[in-house]
Amino acid sequence: MRKTIAIFSLMFVMAGCGGHKPLNQPPQGVQAEAIDKQAGLNADGMRFSAVITPDSEVPLSFRIPGYVTSLQQVPGQDGRMRDIAEGDRVSRGAVLVRIRSSEYEDKVRQASSQAAAADAVFQKAKLDFNRATHLYDNQSLTKPDFDSARAQYDSSQEQVNSARALTSEAEIALRDTSLIAPVNGDIVKKAVEMGAFVGPGIPAFAVAKTDVVKIVVGVPDTVVRSVGLGQPVEVGIDAFPTRTFHARISRISSAADGVTRNFEVEVSIPNHDHLLKVGMIGSLQLANAGGEIRSPALLVPLSAVVQAKDGKYGVFVVSESSAGEVARLHSIEIGAVNGTDISVVNGLQAGDRIIITGANLLKDGQRVEVLQ
Repeated sequence: MRKTIAIFSLMFVMAGCGGHKPLNQPPQGVQAEAIDKQAGLNADGMRFSAVITPDSEVPLSFRIPGYVTSLQQVPGQDGRMRDIAEGDRVSRGAVLVRIRSSEYEDKVRQASSQAAAADAVFQKAKLDFNRATHLYDNQSLTKPDFDSARAQYDSSQEQVNSARALTSEAEIALRDTSLIAPVNGDIVKKAVEMGAFVGPGIPAFAVAKTDVVKIVVGVPDTVVRSVGLGQPVEVGIDAFPTRTFHARISRISSAADGVTRNFEVEVSIPNHDHLLKVGMIGSLQLANAGGEIRSPALLVPLSAVVQAKDGKYGVFVVSESSAGEVARLHSIEIGAVNGTDISVVNGLQAGDRIIITGANLLKDGQRVEVLQ
């Protein structure tokens, strides 16, 4: 989608820089092609394709730096144990990787010793304060001596709290030398190896939850108004051409994309057998509003689409005139993006010769020369 936005933005900026060209100027050289590709439509609705994504993906990184000393071991195809790799499935709570812990163990021992010493000082200060309180109540101790005992007691208590906090922080750092899988899922990214140094915050693994997978498609307003949350749909997967997967619509965008004017519709597919992998291609068909029958949409290159004066989108079509071939701007209604093409559901006919290169330099009615 970002690529599409960038392409449109560049075309529109370049289009705005062009000026009117008199008809007596030489024709503008362009490249054109006749439309013959049709989007996946039939009388019942519109077909959309998208890449399968996980239900969620969790990047895992260390909070502290260190050298990798061990990776989780899994059985290999040859029966020997090997390091965990991308594509392996992990269980929640599994230790995926450990970094060297000796320095963090030293910090725990040091902090624990300081906490023990601070506690000993506190216990003595507590006894002195209790004794001073008894003597002061019997008027056998002066006020300055009592205040001194209280101050020593309060100070030693603060030192104990501080030492315990340092010990707790050292223990947390020691626990953080292990990176633990937070969910059941598949390893989709691995960026560490044995002996490597890892820094804090740098992703080491990414774990994807794939018990449910999703595809997200962009649909026009004529289709989105006929779908609802929880609606069942049938999804086809290119990798399994003879099988249909049952799914449901799990999210519908509340606003259209600013460039394509399509609404995002998310479809969730149960994947308990984990046949579906992240990156596979899925397709589904959604009905038009009211069961309306529409003509098949036409696929045109994104490079052919320009912005018309009324703010809508248009495509230049090569037409014959007394002056020769000219470019005529046709307003169009666009549909879903399919790779480097976009579907046009209204405004063009099969066989129209559209300008695919140089369209952003043209004006309506300008003479053109179609280059081979």
